[in-house]
Amino acid sequence: MKKRLIFVLFCSGIIMNLAAQKIEVKEPQLVKEAGTEAYYPKFTPDGKTILLTSINYAGLKTFNLETKKVKQLTADAGAGWNLAISDDSKTVCFQKIDMSRDLVSFHSCNLETQKFQQLTTPESNPATRPLLLMKSKAALKSPVIAYTSEDLQIVVEKNGKKTVLTPNGTEESYIWVQLSPDGTKIVYHALYLTETFICDLSGKILSKLGRLHAPQWLNNDWIVGMNDLDDGHNVLNSNIVAATSNGKVKQDLTHPNAQIAMYPAVSPAGDKIAFNTLDGKLYIMDVVVK
Repeated sequence: MKKRLIFVLFCSGIIMNLAAQKIEVKEPQLVKEAGTEAYYPKFTPDGKTILLTSINYAGLKTFNLETKKVKQLTADAGAGWNLAISDDSKTVCFQKIDMSRDLVSFHSCNLETQKFQQLTTPESNPATRPLLLMKSKAALKSPVIAYTSEDLQIVVEKNGKKTVLTPNGTEESYIWVQLSPDGTKIVYHALYLTETFICDLSGKILSKLGRLHAPQWLNNDWIVGMNDLDDGHNVLNSNIVAATSNGKVKQDLTHPNAQIAMYPAVSPAGDKIAFNTLDGKLYIMDVVVK
């Protein structure tokens, strides 16, 4: 009888825990004003604007959530890849690829005045990136940043010290590196293992999330990403999925048989998730972590 009571209480605890972890989701809303070239959304830190680009990362535009207006910033090749936004949401730093000469330069744009500034001269293999340029100009105040190096390793910079992390070994390649909001954990995708993990700032693996592409932190306890399926050439299906940071709970946030939902972006408040469809339409859904 005692063992049965313990078992019941144990199961009840699991059920209560899962119920407490549930995410409430409202139906995704199509943002018609964003048009049909609205890929790889990224919120500004103030949550008022979403930056968008094309399917091949050419060009950069903004969508203002309050005015519902779209502004084209640039048509430069590569502008939408690995861009960085200042903490005050006023400046975006991006790259420009000169396709004819195979050279890359970095530029900034004031989102209020649309004034541009060239930050570096064109070169073939630049060692810097938008995130590092923003950090060097004190536009990012966090003492910790994490990113993928050119050779696809995880790099952590903390208080001026740079550390290279290889949680799954030096032969692995690491992509979609994202630092948690509290700056203590890193979510990343191991390319060859085709799985997503979370590690601490020393590279110790804390949990395995399994198949979850383009992961983003919803808060310190939840990750959102996409569960996409392809045939090697074309995307067949994709939906947005949430997982707890310990890897024990997963939840579909969009229906697997609805629109092909890809590349989620989380608002700074953690109350909205934007994503693009395969044909470049922008959707936004409200979420509440229970």
